[in-house]
Amino acid sequence: LGVEIRPANKFCFVEFRSYKLATEAMEKLQGLALAGIQLKIKRPNDFALPPPHLKEFVCKGPKHLLQQKRPAIPAPIPQSVVQKIAEAKRRAAAATAAVLALKGGGAPDQKSTESPAMAKAASPILVLLNMINPHDLVEDDEYQEIRNEIGDECNKFGHLVDVVIPRAGGQDFDDDEDNSEDEDEGGVPGLGKVFLQYATKEDAAKARATLHGRRFAENLVEARFFPEDRFLAKDYSFEA
Repeated sequence: LGVEIRPANKFCFVEFRSYKLATEAMEKLQGLALAGIQLKIKRPNDFALPPPHLKEFVCKGPKHLLQQKRPAIPAPIPQSVVQKIAEAKRRAAAATAAVLALKGGGAPDQKSTESPAMAKAASPILVLLNMINPHDLVEDDEYQEIRNEIGDECNKFGHLVDVVIPRAGGQDFDDDEDNSEDEDEGGVPGLGKVFLQYATKEDAAKARATLHGRRFAENLVEARFFPEDRFLAKDYSFEA
């Protein structure tokens, strides 16, 4: 309940809420050393035992102490919430990785090459390879998040009209599946690729100059021109 310190006399009084608590404190503090000096714990000289009917009495203490609420013990987080948090982090990481690849954390890799014919086939449509994992396209909200992130970033290079990312709704994919460029994964044309529609060929060429050859994780991002007539016909099949 209170402590009264008297430095001049080198002692102090400690007031407890009950006789029982004071007795327990004396027993536990006996022999305690402070700064190399053994403390002496005892009752005050004028101490008198309480009457039998007050030995178990416990003082409630000052009002300001009683009014303080004990901090609530936080309840454990439900497993469903933990799973949702983990899923949200995974989706955010996937979207961030895609944007970082577009921003190009470094200079283009000189090993990334393409045929002269492909480079000359200028078109307002670009197809990005090695950008998207089909696993990240199953959930609708995750798909929209990735699409919006890519759109916001690629719009910096010119007037971006549309972003198309083919996907197989609700389809599960095998991690061991051979995801080669010359074959659309999962039977969906253009699956795992990103198609960018710019207003002009010049805007598409500017974007391609920035995006082509950037390294994304262990892969190189390839930005190639794609036939406009096939894009408008929604024919997203692609052959290297």
